[in-house]
Amino acid sequence: MFKLKNFINKMLFGNLNYLTAFILLISASFTTAQAIDMKQQSGETITVMLVSHPFVDSVKPYIPEFEALTGITVNLDVLPEGSGTEKLLADLSSRAGTIDVFMTSPLSNWQYATAGWIEDLDPFLENPSLTDAAAYDVGDFFQGVLDSNRWTRELLAGIGEGPLWALPINSESYLLAYRPSVFKELGIDVPKTYAELLSIADKLDQGSAQYGLLTRFDKFWDLPYLTFGTMLQSYGVEMLDAEGNLQICSEESINATNDFVQLIQTASPEGAGAFTWYESMQGFAAGQYALSFNEADLFAPVYQDPTQSEVSNDVGYAPTPLGPDGYRKAGAWIWSMSINAASSKKDAAWLFLSWVTSKEIMIGSHLGGNMNPVRKSAWANKDVAALVNGWGEYPGQYVEVTSTMGEVAAVRFPPHPELTRMLDRWAQAVQEVYFGKANAKEALCNAEADIKPMLSQ
Repeated sequence: MFKLKNFINKMLFGNLNYLTAFILLISASFTTAQAIDMKQQSGETITVMLVSHPFVDSVKPYIPEFEALTGITVNLDVLPEGSGTEKLLADLSSRAGTIDVFMTSPLSNWQYATAGWIEDLDPFLENPSLTDAAAYDVGDFFQGVLDSNRWTRELLAGIGEGPLWALPINSESYLLAYRPSVFKELGIDVPKTYAELLSIADKLDQGSAQYGLLTRFDKFWDLPYLTFGTMLQSYGVEMLDAEGNLQICSEESINATNDFVQLIQTASPEGAGAFTWYESMQGFAAGQYALSFNEADLFAPVYQDPTQSEVSNDVGYAPTPLGPDGYRKAGAWIWSMSINAASSKKDAAWLFLSWVTSKEIMIGSHLGGNMNPVRKSAWANKDVAALVNGWGEYPGQYVEVTSTMGEVAAVRFPPHPELTRMLDRWAQAVQEVYFGKANAKEALCNAEADIKPMLSQ
């Protein structure tokens, strides 16, 4: 996982003494703001499982302050996403309760909540001995982001309602990142529609000297859920229509799949069919591509860091293209944190969770590379604004583009505990088209037939 610590320290804090002073300032502010007994769980030890992510590096400097503030010892267990998920599932399913707090997402929590593995957080928020409501200010979260973690546990419905299963720590949507120098040299404009992108794909690609575009294209759920999912949604495709019928092999889905495969085959190198998010991020940062296509906006800190990026002075951002009918939609990913229902230290776990998602710590984490903010106060913070204002081809471009995408980004998939398995099958179908094993209609209709019985499981 990429590291942002050196970049942020150099760009914002300048030196370690300033960083230390900033941490102490936040800690003092948090201490004086609380109307609850922060020492009520003193002596407890909790285990917090995190996946490798900029959030981890951004929060680590504050953990000693939390321990001093509460008397709670925090054991951090940081693992790559794959192995971390396996370890978490083993703990949750066995109800061992050795992990108290963990990183998660709405998609994962549809499985965890169905199984009774995670705790409803509303009672903690409403308990005045555990939460200073005025200081925590749950209304400071962007409502849609917060509500993505609510679910009634009703299959295929009820998202945004019912119990609160997690609290958000960052949000991610998708955009185009491009090399202004390349587009200027070629005399072409950044595409505003998928039709325009298709028309310039061959011009962007100059072989091994300069590939045209890249995006993640592995055979897993994130392909139709996030990046290619953003293209699908702009073509008018949602997994289920208003009547609850699958739309995986609809005409719009077939068209989107054919266009997506054509783009990759035209302007990406061999091996593109196995690119993960990491290869996509690193490939663009290395200056090997003219365009990063519908990839995560939170890669921007890496692109802008001259110690990690060859394009730090040659990167711009644009909204994802409009679909055939002139609409733009986008996927969304929201990293969040939950409490293990089997934990024997739920109150201590809550003190940590409410602390780490507080206004002060969230702002500190964003200044340390945890993008993008999920609280209004963080986006309004002058230091956060100053950090991101210089990103892009011109001042303010990154914020402008992410604001545009924020208006159309959403979790549009039906809540279901088996959704990742369904999306894996969908991704497999798209790969079959890319590798020439089937045409789009055949591959997608076979996938839809396989997915249909999963809906009732």
